Formats: sequence, structure tokens, C-alpha cells
Amino acid sequence: MFEHPIFLKSLPSITLTEILIVLIIASIAYFIVFNNFEKHVSTQKRITKLFIVVGVLSIIGILFGRFAFWGMIALMTIGQVYLHGVYFPKHGINGLTAEPYDKYLELTERMKGKK
Repeated sequence: MFEHPIFLKSLPSITLTEILIVLIIASIAYFIVFNNFEKHVSTQKRITKLFIVVGVLSIIGILFGRFAFWGMIALMTIGQVYLHGVYFPKHGINGLTAEPYDKYLELTERMKGKK
């Protein structure tokens, strides 16, 4: 794509291959592995959300380089591991199946500040 990032020219830039790899891995995780967590959201919204996240990550990679791109993915992964491995089980929700689902929906509404 670009020889160097726009702002940090001394660092390596991301490639289209890296972006496609992230899109494929994120799609598998989002639509297969953790499908139970978002089954109340329409498929169109889920696809839009996926492309927005990958698009923002791509922009970060284009502006700041490969390390920022993969660093953001690492931070997001750590956040998801904490959320599913610690936070949900601490509140009585299975971190892999989102059961009990009513309790999961109630917790996510509280996290969003809607309750």
C-alpha cells in the first residue's frame, strides 16, 4: 500500500495482506466463535461494525505504521480476553456461551449506561 506510514516515516507500513488477514480472523471470531454474544443484533449491523473496526485499524496502520496497527489489535485482544475470561464470569455469565442470556443482555445494557 504505502512505503512508509504518513506520520512516522522511519517505521514499516502495513500491507494489504495484513489487513485482509485481520479481516478474516476477525470475521471468524465475530461470526463463528462468539456468535452467541451478538445474536440480538442484525447481521447488517454486525457486518457494518466489523468493517468500521477494520477500517479504523487500517487507518491507524496507514498513519502510524505496522507497530501501531498490531499494537491496537493486541490491546483489543487483551480487552476481550479480560471481558470474556474475567468480567463476565465474575458477574455469573459464561464467557464463551453468554449464558444466561437474559443476564448477559442486562449486564451489557448497564455497561452502556442504558439502565
